[in-house]
Amino acid sequence: MSEGSRQNRILAALLPDERARLENDLECVSLPAGQTVFRSGDHLGFVYFPTTCTFSRIATTEDGASVELAMTGNDGFVGIPLVLGGDTSHYKVVVQRAGGAFRLRADVMSWELEQGGSLRRMALCYIQALMTEMAQGVLCNRHHSVDQQLCRWLLRSLDQCSGMELDVTQETISNLLGVRREGITEAAGKLQAAGLIHYRRGHITVLDRAGLEARVCECYRVVKREYERLFSLTNESLALPRARPNPTTLRQRAEARLKQTQPFADDSQWDTTRLLHELQVHQIELEMHNEELQLAYDEADALREKYADLYDFAPVGYFTLDAQGVILQINLAGAILLGIKRSQMGRFRFGAFVKPAFLPEFNSFVEEVLRGKTRSKCAIALAATDHRPEVLVRIEAASDAEGRECRMVVMEISQENGLPFHEAVRALVSTGRRGLDAVQ
Repeated sequence: MSEGSRQNRILAALLPDERARLENDLECVSLPAGQTVFRSGDHLGFVYFPTTCTFSRIATTEDGASVELAMTGNDGFVGIPLVLGGDTSHYKVVVQRAGGAFRLRADVMSWELEQGGSLRRMALCYIQALMTEMAQGVLCNRHHSVDQQLCRWLLRSLDQCSGMELDVTQETISNLLGVRREGITEAAGKLQAAGLIHYRRGHITVLDRAGLEARVCECYRVVKREYERLFSLTNESLALPRARPNPTTLRQRAEARLKQTQPFADDSQWDTTRLLHELQVHQIELEMHNEELQLAYDEADALREKYADLYDFAPVGYFTLDAQGVILQINLAGAILLGIKRSQMGRFRFGAFVKPAFLPEFNSFVEEVLRGKTRSKCAIALAATDHRPEVLVRIEAASDAEGRECRMVVMEISQENGLPFHEAVRALVSTGRRGLDAVQ
């Protein structure tokens, strides 16, 4: 990201990966004073991050009266509705102080917000600070003098720019604060008489900022503390596993990469050169697609290994049976329970390990699971093997979406409840299949 964009504190506070993703999407624009960026009801095509300009958010009545809701400089951005799920402006946004800003297409901004990284966090924190500023503005306009309101407005304006000079008329200030022009003229005269400012038509020079801060009401300090808290937050915990570039900007990113390796040269062979250029950009797009696919494959492999470990080393047996009861898949605990090798999956029916007296019950259970496609449970006894005696087990099972596979979790009841095997069997036999609750 260019050094100029770092003049905006929101952009400067982003995590490195997010700054890199936005580098080619941010467009530097110069905005003259008085330009209307959005009107109430306008569709938001861009989001603006001011660097040296200042925006005023203005609410206007039907008869033309207006008041400034808040101002936005290099500590914020314009385009709040996109963060909150909207796409239209509900107030007018005007360039109050001429200067530069970086703008970002609304669709790119929305995509970045969906990634849940530091941009969304900083945007939400800024909205909270902005709400504080608006609330204090309402309080100040109702309960504090015009002198204090003017001091607050001047100090907030100075916070958004470098230097101590402001190009603004008294009429503009009176419209923004929603007070009579005569009141602003009187208040400005008092501040000038006190040696705090020097005023000439359309220009104010602050001579004593400390004096203004001593004279201003508490509203300014409340707002300033909120913005300071906003930029003291850390984003380290918000880092994503890896950058996920916006797919809609693939062409633009491919163009940028091509320029870094082989700048486009215009010559008399325009058609041939242009065709070569398009082929090179397409090749880079394919390479970038391949990079993303490789990263996705690596993530999938890592997840597969993780869940394979959880599956294999679980303390209970996991089985997948087909409609005939043949074991299709089995984990390590299940193989140990039955005394078979995992390489022998597909050779055995689970019913072969069930004690004959419980086999009809088990077969009926599997059929019910596959037919009903709902989660069910039962308790049966497994026959003794060379490695263990007979054991009573609890089975919880569900079918796949097509009803072709029965997926079971098998746990020894004697292990779960500490019951001797013969007592668990006696309880099960005496109560029948529904006696599982009594055993448990």
